[in-house]
Parts: sequence; C-alpha cells; structure tokens
Amino acid sequence: MENVIMFVLIIFSFIFISQGVKHGRNLIWSMSPTSLGVSRIVGIEGDPNDWVKTGNVTVRHISAPHYGWQFRALGFHYTTKSIFWSEKSYKRIQELTLDGSTATRSLFTKTSGYVDGLVIDWISDNMYFSDSKYNWIIMVPLNCTEVYYKLIITTGLYQPHGLAIYPKKGYLFWSDWGDIPKIEMSDLTGGNRRVLVNDNIVHPRGITVDYEANAIYWVDSSKDTVETVEFNGNNRRIVLSLPNTNFFGIALYENFIFMTEQEEGHLKIYDKITGKGYTNYKLGYIPFAIMMYDEDMQAGEPSSSCTMLECEQICVDKPAFDAVCLCGEGYELNADKKTCTEVQEFIQPSHIYAIRDAICQYPANLADMSLANITLETQCFIKIAKGYLALSYDSMNGLLYYSENVTRSIGRVQLRRGSFTDTIIRGVGEIRGLAYDWTSGNLYWTDNTYKWIMVSTANGKYQKVIVDGLISPIGIAVHPNRGTLYWADPGRSVIESSNMNGDNRTVLPIEDISHPNHLFIDFRFDELFWADSGLNQVSSFNLKTGEIGVRFRQQSSTFFGLSIYQDYLIWTDQDKNNGIHVADISTGKKMRGILHPPFGQANDVISYDKANQPQFNVSCGNNNGNCEQICLQKKTNVHYCECGLGYTLSDDRRSCNSEIQRDDFLVVADSYQQHLYQIGMKTGKVNPIVTSELYRPIAVGYDPVTQKVHWTDNEAKVVKSASIYGRSEIVLQANPEVSTLDGLAVDYINRLLFITDTGLNQISVLSLSQSKYNKVIISDKLDQPRAIVVHPWKGRLYWSDWGDDARIETAAMDGSDRYVLVNFTTKSWPNGITIDTQENKLYWVDAFQDKIEVMDLKNSEITVVLQEEKAHYFGIVILGDYLYFTCWIKNYISRIPKSGGAPERVGPKRFARLNGIAGYSSSKTVRGTSICTAKCHHLCLPVSETSYKCACADGYNLAGKVCRSKGNNTTNMPGYRSTDTPRKTSKHRTNIDNSGLPVAGIVAVVCACLVLAACGSVAGIYAYRRLDKETLYFIRYFMGVYKFVHGF
Repeated sequence: MENVIMFVLIIFSFIFISQGVKHGRNLIWSMSPTSLGVSRIVGIEGDPNDWVKTGNVTVRHISAPHYGWQFRALGFHYTTKSIFWSEKSYKRIQELTLDGSTATRSLFTKTSGYVDGLVIDWISDNMYFSDSKYNWIIMVPLNCTEVYYKLIITTGLYQPHGLAIYPKKGYLFWSDWGDIPKIEMSDLTGGNRRVLVNDNIVHPRGITVDYEANAIYWVDSSKDTVETVEFNGNNRRIVLSLPNTNFFGIALYENFIFMTEQEEGHLKIYDKITGKGYTNYKLGYIPFAIMMYDEDMQAGEPSSSCTMLECEQICVDKPAFDAVCLCGEGYELNADKKTCTEVQEFIQPSHIYAIRDAICQYPANLADMSLANITLETQCFIKIAKGYLALSYDSMNGLLYYSENVTRSIGRVQLRRGSFTDTIIRGVGEIRGLAYDWTSGNLYWTDNTYKWIMVSTANGKYQKVIVDGLISPIGIAVHPNRGTLYWADPGRSVIESSNMNGDNRTVLPIEDISHPNHLFIDFRFDELFWADSGLNQVSSFNLKTGEIGVRFRQQSSTFFGLSIYQDYLIWTDQDKNNGIHVADISTGKKMRGILHPPFGQANDVISYDKANQPQFNVSCGNNNGNCEQICLQKKTNVHYCECGLGYTLSDDRRSCNSEIQRDDFLVVADSYQQHLYQIGMKTGKVNPIVTSELYRPIAVGYDPVTQKVHWTDNEAKVVKSASIYGRSEIVLQANPEVSTLDGLAVDYINRLLFITDTGLNQISVLSLSQSKYNKVIISDKLDQPRAIVVHPWKGRLYWSDWGDDARIETAAMDGSDRYVLVNFTTKSWPNGITIDTQENKLYWVDAFQDKIEVMDLKNSEITVVLQEEKAHYFGIVILGDYLYFTCWIKNYISRIPKSGGAPERVGPKRFARLNGIAGYSSSKTVRGTSICTAKCHHLCLPVSETSYKCACADGYNLAGKVCRSKGNNTTNMPGYRSTDTPRKTSKHRTNIDNSGLPVAGIVAVVCACLVLAACGSVAGIYAYRRLDKETLYFIRYFMGVYKFVHGF
C-alpha cells in the first residue's frame, strides 16, 4: 500500500504557519523540495498504533521563510516543549518552543552545512551534534545565557553522521560513514570510547536507541539495510534489506521502525521484530532526519545533581560517577570544580599563517565563521615586521616555530597570551620551510640561501646539514613513522625524499608538476599534498600506493602555503588573490577567501592541531634513542645518532666527541650557535670546545700557559674560563645586569685579564693567578669601549671605542698615561683590534667603513690593509704573517697577509654569528719574561718596559706592600660578584692531545691572541651602531625578545 501526502507551499514573512507542529506525541521529520519550494519540518500527530494501520493521519508542518533554507538534523526536549534543527544554508542550529510562538533561538552559528546528527541530553540539559565536514562532535549547554561549547570527539572521525543518546546510562552513540565506516559509543563527555561495529558496514547513517532492548538500530544507505546490535556489541542482525533504496534517518516507537528514504522520497514504516512492512508514504520531497517526539522517549527527571552543583558553564550527569562540571573551549575549570576561567593558551585546532609583517590566527571553522568585526589587526598576534616566512609547531608543548627573513633567524614562542618570543637559531639564510618532528624533538628547515636542509635539536643547540646541493628549496614535511623527510625544490620542479639523516635521497615519480611550494602530509590516509603555483592546483601522492591525483584546481590561484584540516583545504596565495583561502576537498568547491594586499604577502600556513601530529611509537621517542645529541628516525624501531657541528660520533654510535687540536688553531665565539669552536689553521677542521651552557659568548681569549680559553657571555653576564679540553670550568667574574662585556684581552705573560664593559663604560683587570682580585682601572670619558689588546713588554693597553666620538686609545696597564691614538674624522665603528709586537703595529677593523687598517706605532702612519663591499667585520687576531678576522655578513673566518691581499676562507663555509677570535701557534710565539719580579699582594701592573705598579683590588687600599680592606672583607668591584668555584663539567667527552706550552718552559709568547666581541643584549642604540649600513634591518632583533601585543 502506498499513501501520498501532498502539501500546499505557502511562504510567510515569519518562519511558522498556523498549522505548525504542536506539542504532544508526533512523528517528526525534516525534508526539502526537489526543485521549487521551501524546506519543511513535518509532523504526524498521535499514537502510531492508531494511524499506521488505518492511514488516517493529521499532518502539521513548519515551513522555512526562504527558498534557500534546508532543514537537516532534528532533536527535541520534551520537558521544555522544544524542537531543535540544523539548517544547511545559514549553517546554524536553532531551537523553537512548541507553544504557538514563532520566536527561535540560535544555539550555534559556526557549523558547516553538514550537521546530520543532533540529540538532546534531557537529564543534563545539553545538546550534542556531529559535523561531517569538520569531523567532530560538539556539546552545547542549553541553559546558559552565554554561548559555550566543548569539542568532545575530534580524532578518529571521518564523516560522522547520526547521533543517539541514552542519558540514564550515560551513553552516546554515533555512526561514521567515512573512509573507515563504523558505529561507536562513548560516555557523555567523549571518554571511554569504543567501537561497536566496524566490519561488514559501508555507509551507516541514521541511528537510534531501543531503550528497552539495550540496543541500537541504524540504516546503511549503501547496503540498503536496517540493522541492530546490543550495547555490548553482541547479537548483531539485519532487521530488513530493501534493495534500491537510499536510507537516511531512522526512529523507533514500540515495535515500529520509521525510516526516511531519499531515492524516491519515501517515509517507510516497518516492524522492528519481524521486518514486516506496514506502509510507505511518498512525500514529494527529499526527507532527512526523523524522530519520535514523545514523552516516553525521554524518561527520567532533570538532574538534581546538576541543580545542586551549580556549574558555571556545563554540567554532565554521569550515572556511574554523579554529576561533573565542565568548561567550554577556551576555558579551564577552577579549583572549586564549578567555575571557569578563560585560558591563556591558544585553542587547538586553529589556523596560523605568516604574512611577512605579522603572524595571524583564525579558528578551525574558518570556512564557516562569521567575518563580522574581523580584521587582521584583531587576528594577528605577532606584528613586528620581521619578514615571517615559514611556520611549524609542537602541539604537545604548545610551541610555534617561525623563520624571520629580516633577522635571518628561527624563533619560537609559547602559544599563550602574554608570552615572549625566543630566538633559538641565528645566522641562517632565507628559511622558506620548517618542519618539526614531534616524536624526536628535532627541527628541520630548508635554506634557500645556502641551498641545503639542516636539522637541529628543538633548542637549536646542535645543528647539522643533512642535504645540500639544492636549487631553490621551499616546503618540507616529516613522516616520523616512515623515517622519511620530504621537500619541494621548484628550481628543479621536483619533490624529493630521503631518510631523516639525508641518506637514500630519491625524486618522487611525479610527472604532472611545475612549481611545487609547500607540503602537507595527511596521516589519516598517508598522503602527501603539495601546492603547485605553476599549474594552479593542489595535488596528492599516496605514500602507500603511489597514486597521484589533482585534489583542487583554480586557474586564478597561485597556491603557496598549504594545510589541511579534516575535509577542508587551506592555502595562501601570493599573487592578485594575496591572502588565505579555504576549499572543500570532497566537493571541489571554494568556500572562502580573505584578501589583504595592503598588509603583507601571505606565506606559510599551518593547522595547529594535535591530530596532525599523531603519536607514533618510534625509537627516537624513548630517551632520545639513547643518543647524546641528535636522534634521527629511520624506521619505527631503527634510528641514527648524529652529532652537531664539529663533533664526531663515537665508536658506540651514540655519544659525541670533540677532538681538540694541540697546535696551530683559532678559537672563535659563535653567539648564535652558543658555542666556542676551535678551527685548525692548516686543516680547517672544526672542534667544539665543550663547556656547560653558553648563552651569548662574545669576546674570547686563549692562555697557552695554562691551555685555558677565557670568554665573556653577554646574556649570562659572566666572564668564564675553562681548559680548552673542556675541563675545570669556572666563573671568573659575575656582573650586574647593566653590564655588556664587549672585549677581553689575555696577558698570559703578566698573568692578567683585561675586560671592557660597554654597559658600565669601564675597563677592569683581574689576576689570572688569583681571580678574586679585580680592579676598575678606567671609568671616565669612555663612550662605548669595545675590543682591547695588550702589549705585555711595554705595559700598554689599546682599545677601540665606537661611541659618538669614535676613537682608539692607549694607556698604561694601571690606567695612567692615557691618550688618543686615532680620532676618526668620518663615521666609523672600530671593532676588533690586535697588535703585532714584533713590528710594533696596531691593526683594527671598521664595521662601518668595511675596512681593515693598520697604524705604525713608531710614526703614527695609518694604512688601509683591506676594504670590501658589504662587510661587517667584528674580530681580528694576528698570528705570524697573517691576519685572521670574522665577519657578520660572511659568517666564516677569513685571513689575509698582514701586508694586505685577497681574503681566503679558513675552515667551513659558514657559522652562525662569529664574534671574538683568538689563536695559538707554537711556532709563532715569542718568549719573554714578565717585569713583575717582586711579589705584589693583589695585582702587579706593568706601566712601561722597565717598571710596574702594585695595585689592590677594588675595596682595598695599599698600605706599604699590603692591601688592607676599606672596611669590609670584599675583594670585588662594587656591584660585582666573583667566584673561583668549579662548575660541573659537561658530559661530552674529548680526546685530549697532551700538548701545548708547558708552564715551566714558557716565559712569554707575543700576543698570541686578542679579544673582541660585540654585545648581543645591549639596548637598541648600541645594536644600531654595530650594524653596517647594509645590515641596519637587524636593528629590531637585538632587543632579544618581544612580548605579544595581542592574543586572540
């Protein structure tokens, strides 16, 4: 028997007509017209036992006010006389009270148009809905004046459809008809999740609960079946099979099963026990959800526990555990377990993208959110104009990594309001791609300047080049479970892969490719996506099957940055559509574009979501694979241990060694890599000098008598000393926060150490024999004292001052007999300084004029030794017939004959930020004797070739030959702290060559090293003056950290 129900289509200016559905027992469904007409919610009044067999029905309906509307999911709350629906066109969920009113309430307005599951927990007063585009299940409280929501299921969903609920038992059920079809259940907060059915199931859609039988029923639109299973997963059976149907919704009442069918537009009614068919109603519309609006379907009283608990936002009555309070997204529960506080952490999931001048954020539902009152000013949370290019993230620790093209650095920031940025890697080239391996804590990046790929530990301390010889690398992605690295090189129109350590490099077999940019790996399906601006498309490569496909194409788009969130493709465009865009992958429809030509070029984009960083059980994730420095995954249970620059892997294949050379070497301070390095002058071999934590080493000097290296650290505000083999590390001097320790000179003949302090504008000396004795020798008429060098036999000091009145000065070692040697008449930034004691010549580098000059101290004649374009010289030292110097632009060590000539590189092609430089060569030292023949109590300071003065440390007066306290027992300079307490040595091992200058055999060495540095932590004016005219854009960097101006 087939009954036909026809409707007259009437449109009113308000949403409901006088024949609206009434409160009381009703079978209610939603439906939309096949062509012209409006969407409706229809109800058949009365007990189905009365009207199913007779066919005498009373039909009422609710009509949409506009043709474009489409009602889909339905739910109800019988006690409050309310029905709820999702509406596809305006992407919202609404409520209507069935009391004759036409007023509606919008409960949620940020959904996609595919909300097909909606249920009400009538005991706790909460609504649940599923969204098959965002692949999540959301809970919304019904009794709050503010709109709160909580994502309770966000992972393992592929296309969730129907929802069903049993509040008295605390069960939530849903169907998922995506790539892994299944029926699942959880408790009412999304916990205790388990699969009920995942075999012989294809396209499950509507689902409902049989409360008496403790079972669920669902329809499968592909198998054309109605099936049931008990809550424990047992006794599954097919209730009926109807070929050539397309089931959508299902509802139960006693022994009746009601199903909506979309192929012919039917309402079908069958017996749930026997499978007997009662009747079909041809609706003339396409039906969607269906429900039995009846008091018996919602047995149980509202939760008294929730009433007494007085939760501020959400209450869930969990039968086995009593009621609990929850907070919505963006809030956390307070200690009282009732009230909520807005969290400072950024919400996951969300989208973050770089636009050169800023880093901005949008919520996960960018495709459907309202853009009212949305501007880049409100959405951007870092706005310091540093040329932001590449992004990556650590979801577990809430960290964002980003590259800055202006400062040529990589930074990271805690994604929390009020956090400060932190630069972790400096001195890199143009970083266009970043990828964080969350299983091992390693960061990978592509460098378009140096044409290579590097990896480092998450803090940037240990770095290693793993792939070089690239043309124009951009996007990069890691697959920890495969132990594979992928990157795009548009210069060769290829995407390549390798092991995580760069081995087994392979070009992926992709022919339809032109200009690949950024990459994204969808771990749900093991697919690699790439943006191709040459072909105006986004394509994919299946890593299991090798299948290649075009996933989205738009001729007007030049795809650059790329990410995927559930069913949505997010990309940036750098051409006329400069901005961020969203498309639906499954339909190929563009959903939205946000353009911003005046506000910077759109670059990389990421979806900040823990689901994009699944937890793989890989060996590097367990104690770093027992690797001392870098662990690189090869396969799930196979990994490589690697070492940073200069270190070599030990025979145990886990630990890292530094094999210090005994002779003919340079020592440099790299403040960006936070290391001191030894470089062989003949071999160019690099060996790290193993120390404890370094922060910003600047000036450096070497003492061949004790084989110790001395250095300043401008972040830790200390002067330190250690054996060049990495032992006996001590703090010689700890300084106040205002100090900037720019220069250091080791007088290993007279056993003195001289230090310039740009922050305090003073020069001090301390004893290398008794480091607790230190004294300020010059503190007036200094502007910005920089590098310093000593002439040990003449008892003279020479230093550069790059202040407003740039000059080079000299004085006796006690500060007396001071005068200006060079007064620069044009703008100059004199930095490093060194002295040739044999020829009595003084050399210095000028970072503004880009030149190296020399003064003959016998006649004061000045000569230019070298001048280059685009240089920024910093440190210099003379050894034998050569000058060795550092440059911030080149980032490597160069040398020239001291008489002049073309520079040649010494050591590797580049470091990160080389500052001070010193050196030692046994064949180039000059032996001599200190004139300090008498025993001074504290300090012996030579003042000429034949005389010296005994001096007392600050805080003491000289009484005869004895230093006596001025009234306290301190020996420190005012505001200073000194210690010779040994620090804990590093765990790194070094192979020690038993060599150097023996203490008994050395009397003197001529100026084996000098010391120079630049302050990385000074205030902005100091930084400005250090920069040459070509690199003034670095000015913003030197302030160190930047506070977020805005959260979101």
